Amino acid sequence: MVDIGQYNKEPALYGKLVEELYQRYPDGVTLPPEYADFVQNNTLQILIRLARYKFVARLIKKSDRLLEVGSGSGLGAMFLAQHCAHVTGLELKVTEVEEAKTINKRDNVAFVCANLFDYQPEHRFDVVVCLDVIEHLVKEEGVRLVQTMASLLKPSGMLVVGSPSIHSYPYQGPLSQASHVHCYDQPELLALVDTYCTRTLAFSMNDETVHTGFHKLAWYYIVLGFSSKI
Repeated sequence: MVDIGQYNKEPALYGKLVEELYQRYPDGVTLPPEYADFVQNNTLQILIRLARYKFVARLIKKSDRLLEVGSGSGLGAMFLAQHCAHVTGLELKVTEVEEAKTINKRDNVAFVCANLFDYQPEHRFDVVVCLDVIEHLVKEEGVRLVQTMASLLKPSGMLVVGSPSIHSYPYQGPLSQASHVHCYDQPELLALVDTYCTRTLAFSMNDETVHTGFHKLAWYYIVLGFSSKI
């Protein structure tokens, strides 16, 4: 029996619902090391990261089939899968794909270990999302990344690209500075997405707040591209 305490309006019903919850997830979920470290040392960072996915979740439809490029250990893909028909999480790191498969309990999420540049899906997607990936590539490969993602969109599809601001680089943590190759200024990222999409919208983020204010004061950028030119 699970201890439900004594301060509940309907103890019998509450106890039944809690028991069902524990039966569904008897072992809970073990977080991958990255998120475990956040919980232990920087919980705020989880909220900031998930706020980016919350912004995307508000823009997608229940009928959408979505591709996340660089899905990592899968928490974002699982988040988005609660708001659309299906999510394919594409990740080239074997360790992170294995972690994602371990914690995922949703039937409408599939994780694929592959490089985007070699990936050949059976269909195009309504939405392609790529958060915190493009800054790990040299500028020329970033161009190729956006071009390839645009080619995987349906004619009316939406591309979402997110990257830390170049202006935030001096304040980023050691892991970020050791892995980020080319962070972007907002006009630069907007122009890149605009090359391959017929309409683009640029947003900035400071912590969990999404806005259209002065971009050089922002820590993070999200650019939306609509209707692929490819």
